[in-house]
Amino acid sequence: MPHTLLYIRCLLLTAATLILAAATAASQLPNGAGSLQSPDGKTTLKISVTNDTSMTFAISRGGKTYIDTAQVFLSYGDNRNALNPTKIVGTKWNHKLDTLRSKIWERAVQPAIYNELLVKFQEGQRTLLLHLRLYNQGFATGIDISDPQKNTPNDYHTTYHWVNKGIFHLMDTKTENGYNSVMGKDMATAISPTLTMSTTDTLLALTHEAANYEFFSRAKIILNNFSVTIGQGGLYQIANYSTPWHYVVFADNAADFMEGKYIDRSLCMKPTERYDWVKPGKVYRHIGNRDSDFATDLVKRSIDFAAQMKFQYVLLDNGWYGLGYDAEFDPDSDPMRSVAPLNLPEAIQYAKGKGIGILLYFNKSVFLQSSADSVLTYYSKLGIKGIKTGFIKNRSQQDNVLASHVITKCASLHLVVNVHDEYRPTGVEMLYPNFLTSEGLRGNEHLDNTGNHTTTLPFVRYMIGAGDYTICYEPADTTRLNLQTTKAHQMALSVVLFSPLQHIFWYGSPDWYTNNLETEFFKSVPTVWDDYKVIGGFPRRYIAIARRKGNTWYLATISGLLKTDISFPLSKITKRHSKITVYEDGDTLGTIKKSSFNASPDFMVNISIRPNSGYVMVIEPTGK
Repeated sequence: MPHTLLYIRCLLLTAATLILAAATAASQLPNGAGSLQSPDGKTTLKISVTNDTSMTFAISRGGKTYIDTAQVFLSYGDNRNALNPTKIVGTKWNHKLDTLRSKIWERAVQPAIYNELLVKFQEGQRTLLLHLRLYNQGFATGIDISDPQKNTPNDYHTTYHWVNKGIFHLMDTKTENGYNSVMGKDMATAISPTLTMSTTDTLLALTHEAANYEFFSRAKIILNNFSVTIGQGGLYQIANYSTPWHYVVFADNAADFMEGKYIDRSLCMKPTERYDWVKPGKVYRHIGNRDSDFATDLVKRSIDFAAQMKFQYVLLDNGWYGLGYDAEFDPDSDPMRSVAPLNLPEAIQYAKGKGIGILLYFNKSVFLQSSADSVLTYYSKLGIKGIKTGFIKNRSQQDNVLASHVITKCASLHLVVNVHDEYRPTGVEMLYPNFLTSEGLRGNEHLDNTGNHTTTLPFVRYMIGAGDYTICYEPADTTRLNLQTTKAHQMALSVVLFSPLQHIFWYGSPDWYTNNLETEFFKSVPTVWDDYKVIGGFPRRYIAIARRKGNTWYLATISGLLKTDISFPLSKITKRHSKITVYEDGDTLGTIKKSSFNASPDFMVNISIRPNSGYVMVIEPTGK
């Protein structure tokens, strides 16, 4: 792992240990019990000790218990929990008011407030520092470990037993399969994150991990009779480190639930360097199935189209150095040279003259078979602006180590990064903001995705960070892609689904898009935002969200498999008189219609859309 990252984490551990040094016996948990309240006083974490050897906690909000039993478990091969209450040597309560800031998020300024209990365990020379952290929208647990003997834990997991009987939305071991639904009483295995919903629509809860830089393999989920267990395996033998955080966001409505997105970021380390050079933007993908598809003149045509559309990047996807996938089975695939028809330096310079940055695709095997440093340095000197990596399966610690190294090396070269396939964000993107997006979902390359899927994504995958959905769009003249969602739905996705690098027209060709009415929206829509407001929604039904850039709000709504009707005053978004521009599906299938009008803050927004459809409203202040 990068030495700087390890050094920082060791400093944090040392600082936390020093905080507890002054703890006295009087601050220890007395035979059992203690409690912690959220900053707003509505959520309580109640700690219990049974038989003097087992410590559990329960979570309630507004007097209603949601989790009656939860436990953090860390074992060193003897099947005993090392977090043994008889080994507690100190405790301390902390209150933290933090502020998270970034110009490349979906909210530029985000308060992060929490109360925390730190419990220090000592067994021989080994020190374990358990963090129990409580937010208004959720809670988190994590462990700092200091062990001069460098013993390696073989099991680290956290279990939550939900009182609310509900339904779980989860991914199996392959993210391309999307989300399955199982009843809470059933048994199932999945990968995080997992969404829990009550059958009465009174609970939304997300279980995930944070700050997993490269120490562990990615978290897995086990469901069994309304219990959710999130756990890791496989760990480097390092004396001083921190486990990933395990955390839960929960609320009784979509707006409060999505406010909990900041919890993930607040658990991760902040960057130690300046990243003002990082440039978000929209990406046009240049694709091909043979060498001739990457001829320099064809690449230039894609660059011209991106400039015309006011995009910021062109991606040369798989094939620019030869066709080969997971094992690079094509012996002619050489990552150090482009295919013969492509003059890459010429294309890069041409793009630079048009204000377009070139992104290059690299298969994971490139970095396994050759030096990532030399490959990335070579293309950085040629003038590329970033990379997309493919086939990061995210199932092993090896993938974590590889991805972390590529991201950190790209940071040193001022290259932005998009990690594709099964990789899901857990905190590296917070520490290294050049890591702008990742896949880790069933993207729009699966043309049969319906609104059932896209209305679920905001409540699961997009709760944990930016996601590259690879948005597609039908051409103006005919239906070539046979998408299962409408054009207005696809437009709305560029607002609903957050990604600082937003791919649009994933399977498209420049000659497809000649209708200015259909393309003007994509020219202006931002990819990063100053603020957002969730108007409403529920998984597999609909989502309505408004995002602000500067003084302009973009309201987007998408529907699932049912017709959607919502109504609310414009004042829920803005208190100003505004010019409203609406993009919605036309009366004829496969068309878009546009309308404009002025409105006061008391104007009632009434939206009615059919299944798998969408609606976009651009709200600009008129100065009144």
